[in-house]
Amino acid sequence: MEPESKAAPQGSGASEGCFSRLRRKLTEPHGHSGHSLFRKFRFALSLFSLFHILAIIGSAKDVYLEKFGADATIMGLLFSVISFWSPFTECVVGHLQDREVLRRCFPVRRWGRRAPFLATHCVIAAVAASAVYMPPSNATGPLEVWFVLVLMLSYWGASSCVIAFEAARQEIYPFKEERIVVEGLCKYTMMMGGGCGAIPVLVLMADASMLHRLLFMFYILLFGLVSLEAVPIFRDAVAAPSPELPSEVQDVQSATGEVGSVFQILREVMPRIGCCRRKDHRPPNMAFRHLMAVKFWNGAYGASIGSTLFYYVTYVLRLGGWERMQVIVGGGLIAGLTEISLNWIYMRIFSAGDSRLDMTGKTDRRLLRYVVFSRFCNAVATFGIIGWAEPSIFMVFLWAVTTRFGLASFSFWRVSAQCWLVDEDCIFGEVPGRRRQGVIFGALAMTQNFAGAIFSSLTFLGLGLAGLETVNCEAQCKHLSTKQIVDSTGAVGECIDTCFLGVIAMQPESLRWYVRAVIGFWAPLCELFVAFHAWKFPIKGARLRRLYAGISQSRGEEINLTLEDSGTPHTGKSKIVLSVEATKSSNSNKMRRQNTDGEGLLWRLAHTTALVDSWPGAKSLSVLFDINEAAPLDTRRSHRSTAHSTIDETGENSKQVSDWAEIIPSTRISL
Repeated sequence: MEPESKAAPQGSGASEGCFSRLRRKLTEPHGHSGHSLFRKFRFALSLFSLFHILAIIGSAKDVYLEKFGADATIMGLLFSVISFWSPFTECVVGHLQDREVLRRCFPVRRWGRRAPFLATHCVIAAVAASAVYMPPSNATGPLEVWFVLVLMLSYWGASSCVIAFEAARQEIYPFKEERIVVEGLCKYTMMMGGGCGAIPVLVLMADASMLHRLLFMFYILLFGLVSLEAVPIFRDAVAAPSPELPSEVQDVQSATGEVGSVFQILREVMPRIGCCRRKDHRPPNMAFRHLMAVKFWNGAYGASIGSTLFYYVTYVLRLGGWERMQVIVGGGLIAGLTEISLNWIYMRIFSAGDSRLDMTGKTDRRLLRYVVFSRFCNAVATFGIIGWAEPSIFMVFLWAVTTRFGLASFSFWRVSAQCWLVDEDCIFGEVPGRRRQGVIFGALAMTQNFAGAIFSSLTFLGLGLAGLETVNCEAQCKHLSTKQIVDSTGAVGECIDTCFLGVIAMQPESLRWYVRAVIGFWAPLCELFVAFHAWKFPIKGARLRRLYAGISQSRGEEINLTLEDSGTPHTGKSKIVLSVEATKSSNSNKMRRQNTDGEGLLWRLAHTTALVDSWPGAKSLSVLFDINEAAPLDTRRSHRSTAHSTIDETGENSKQVSDWAEIIPSTRISL
């Protein structure tokens, strides 16, 4: 009995030890930010409510068309206006956040630069989204006005929260590894928020009765406020004061708008965008240009698929009611499970080690190459499954898996690239120390949403041109119920299902081909553009190593390299842009010819350097002087030949010295 009495405490101690180790792993500080894994998860919760709200308002137009009987042409025009409203909000809120316009009510030293905007605008977005499915009237006119007002208010609050999140992540987490961990956790919170937001949409698409809409109004408001849990973490996003300027001067600069604007970013990307062209135009910022192109085509890709995927399931697969909801939920679950598994694997692989110690840049190049390869493969798979193969439910489920394999890793590189861009602008930019994270992230988000607005509007208008016709089946079947609240059971439910199946059957074949062409042909083309510009993004290799060193220096940290960490830095290809062969001045008029040749060499060096400096992009010049090739013909020596006997006569020795003084050495400038 004594061994058994001792075994129980041992087992209890083992279980307590396992729990304590797990708790310690979740709560102990890790990384340069000093945040634990649990604290990083709280930070990632800032996106839960945002994606919950975006899922609600993103599908509002479909509910208004099918359940409220809104006019398709009017809704298409209004949706275009709302789509262009979102880029405008990002253009404005980024500038407002960098200027700290709420600091009178929320002091920066206590609240930070981003927490006030999350605390206020999350409430605005949640309240507006909760009222989106409660229009005061279903009549034409008030219905469309309510749709516009509620969605514009929701997008304003959501856009401000997104910019605050992006800027806070860059300020709190300084290096790639922690940013990738946070991005991986954000994916889980985004999936949870999007899933919670999809539930009301799916239920209302099947039964949009007043009872369901009332219940979901409180449901949307409750989950829309979950992101307020991240407000205390956002308080850490406080810009470090510049030691060169007193705090009073920095406050004046922040209040007067020294952070610039989105239009200044556009001028840096495209210097010739101004009306008046000048000769002293700076070369374009290629990092900004390629990353903006990535955001543009990625926005076009997402908008094209997001605007037509619901219609693919409805009109191409000819599904409606609960059967359609089951396919959408099944595809979403398959994609979600695939994303969960791949996200954990990618987060472990790409966040391993310390990129500052990787002098060869191997880990960063591996991330870039894998992302580009994955996007290319996803484009090919989408073309084959959606654009070429026969439509079926199985092919939709297969595409849900392949598209996650192609897209799951992209966000890790995208987050790293845009944070590198902001880091470089702050440390090595035109105005060192200038912190305009909100403006830069606002410009990038504006580019993506502007592309999304254009192609979403064109795609939505294309549905009408392809022959889409909608009918309010609930209004036609309402006379079968004597209750004030129309239910979906009995005769009313059968009438609605029969009516909607008739709507699906009356759609022309051109509509089905149009939907397949958008997803199966146009979307893969956008992905190829994304892969190209991601590959051309210039902050990599030696330039990225220099940026890591600058970040460490700005934080007062030292990079302690070991023998295993050292290596040959990554270098690119080079070419000779100037070559001057060795020349020897003649015996007559030595001094005059020597000065002339020297001045000519210096002039050619200065001219070539200025010419290369005017070329766009990052450059590295090296000037090589080959003294051995510059020796006179009678005194040149080969490295393989034996040395001559020592010269004893001083006259002959002095003659050789004078011969060397007459030589312009062989000179090469390599780019």
